[in-house]
Amino acid sequence: MEKAFTLSSDRIRANASAYVQALLIEKIPWQVRIARVERTRTVGQNSRYWATLTETLRRLRAHVHTLADESGHTPLEIRRLLATELEPENVALLFVRTPEAAHEIVKMICDVPTSTRLNTRKFMAFEDRMVAVLGELIGHVESCHEG
Repeated sequence: MEKAFTLSSDRIRANASAYVQALLIEKIPWQVRIARVERTRTVGQNSRYWATLTETLRRLRAHVHTLADESGHTPLEIRRLLATELEPENVALLFVRTPEAAHEIVKMICDVPTSTRLNTRKFMAFEDRMVAVLGELIGHVESCHEG
């Protein structure tokens, strides 16, 4: 029989301790495993991630449309011109239409098969990488706009 305790309060800690003490009386071997609880990403982290991704894509589209308006090119032509100077994964991000599609590309860039099971620390690193990747892309597009 397995028993698990998440030591999140004094009461649960006391119950777990009493349970182990009772096992010791039986004089048979028991195996006790202790592991730190890893929380999955929080609702706040998830909301911030999607808001950041959505806003960054909005900014990217706005820059592309501004470049198109100022140059007389279509947004597709601007994307094609920008794509000639970008890494393939950034080209993919340049052409996405939805945050969900961008999310799939960011997961591939970060070598994360799914982000739903990441603990809070790993999700924070994943989010930081997403911000860096999209920041580089925005920086490139902005420099073309300014130049």
